[in-house]
Amino acid sequence: MEGRPVYLDLTKIRLPMSAFSSITHRLSGMYTFFITLPVILYLIYFSTSSKTNFDNLVSSISSISFFSFFIYVSLLVFWYHLLTGLRHLIMDFLHIGESLNTANNSAIFVIVFWIISSLSILFYIYS
Repeated sequence: MEGRPVYLDLTKIRLPMSAFSSITHRLSGMYTFFITLPVILYLIYFSTSSKTNFDNLVSSISSISFFSFFIYVSLLVFWYHLLTGLRHLIMDFLHIGESLNTANNSAIFVIVFWIISSLSILFYIYS
């Protein structure tokens, strides 16, 4: 077994953007399922229990705090998961963007679109 690597240095591996997008899609799906979904369900339950709770929730989300930042990040992870999932569905069912070059370009487009839309939502909310 001469010539085989003894260890793998993960910092030296260069993944194509389509692989990065696929891996982060899976990670965002786990975060969405285990973190975002329970938090959003609890917030819906809490906000519908009384008008006072709803008003308190609105004021705590509209102010700049760790809680509102956590909710914002959780929704952005969900938004990223939806965008990359839509990209995967287009590739799987419509067979658009299946070549390596097109898959990399669509992954870059989705990430750039996600960043721009996230920042625009952030500026809209806090302006």
